[in-house]
Amino acid sequence: MKLLLFSLLALLLAVTIGSLAGSDSGYVMMTIAGWTVQTTATLFVIVLFLGFLLLYFAVRSLVRFVELPKDVKDWQQHRHQRRAEKYLTEGLINMTEGRWKQAENDFRKAAPYSRAPYVNYLCAARAAQELHAVDRRDEYLRLAYHNNPDASLAVGITQAELQLSEHQTEQALATLKHLQNKQPGQNQVKQLLLETYTDLNDWQSVLNIIPSIEKTSLYPREQIQAKQLEAYAGLLKEAGAREDKQTLNSIWGNIPRKLKQHFYLIEVYVTERLRFDNTADCELLLKTALKRQWDNMLVRLYGLVVAVDQSKQQATAESWLNNHARDAVLLLTLGRICLRNELWGKARDYLQDSIDVQANPEAYYEFARLHELEGNREAAAKCYEKGLALATGLK
Repeated sequence: MKLLLFSLLALLLAVTIGSLAGSDSGYVMMTIAGWTVQTTATLFVIVLFLGFLLLYFAVRSLVRFVELPKDVKDWQQHRHQRRAEKYLTEGLINMTEGRWKQAENDFRKAAPYSRAPYVNYLCAARAAQELHAVDRRDEYLRLAYHNNPDASLAVGITQAELQLSEHQTEQALATLKHLQNKQPGQNQVKQLLLETYTDLNDWQSVLNIIPSIEKTSLYPREQIQAKQLEAYAGLLKEAGAREDKQTLNSIWGNIPRKLKQHFYLIEVYVTERLRFDNTADCELLLKTALKRQWDNMLVRLYGLVVAVDQSKQQATAESWLNNHARDAVLLLTLGRICLRNELWGKARDYLQDSIDVQANPEAYYEFARLHELEGNREAAAKCYEKGLALATGLK
């Protein structure tokens, strides 16, 4: 279309010039530096037009020559950008399909041509991580930071995530603490710190960071509570393992009242208290909890703690038979209490009923103890054998 219009314009111009040349259009006379130039008006117009064209193309060529380096640079940038996009796309496809080595190579090739090379280096670091190439991973992270120091947070978070994935928990903690010092309110850093403290079983640090996480929407309330339960249970178990009764009771006393009513924490606390003498207060704790809701784990522990009034403890457990007559765990608990109260006949009946409902190693163990107290070693040995078979799953 442009060529057609240009041809028509040239034809029109030629016709116009021809018409002017065929008529008497006068003449033009100029005096320049003592020289007189005289020509027809038609020729003057033609010369003037050609001179304009010549000047126009000369200026146009000069401008293009001046802009040539910039045009070459723009062309190279455009070419590099297309190359970067090509390698980045191939890298993402290979990463999605699990071809980590090819993905790493693609991201590495894309980086020099990309406008944001640090993005490619971060992706290459993730690919190297999947190949367990820790040295290459760390080098890519260094290059990512070097290419864009302003993206230090993104680089640091990626580094911590990859360190956690590689079970480099101590290194991840150091990385996250550095990021937290730089940006204390960053939610992703808090989330990773919570995960890291959990992996390290640093329960006190878990409890310290939870209040700031509660103010965000990172976790639902149920998940926050689960983290708190896990942390308090961890502290209780640590105190029990150290046989530090004072610290164990202190931790239990500092647990929020709402959490202290959770059956899991009651179970952990009573289990650790059984390491020490005088568990009479635990009997009341378990009895109060079981009034709220029946729980077999707490029923089992009720038979292991020793109340101040053991006859009353037995009566309490026997009252539960009204609603749980065929509960194997309750029957085992009653067998233990009667055994402790030296009621051999009742103990035998309860233990036998427990085994009849559901045989378990603990019931056989208590039955074996009863036989030993009665002097029947052969029967005791058979009970130990049956209990061991159940515990190991071997005949």
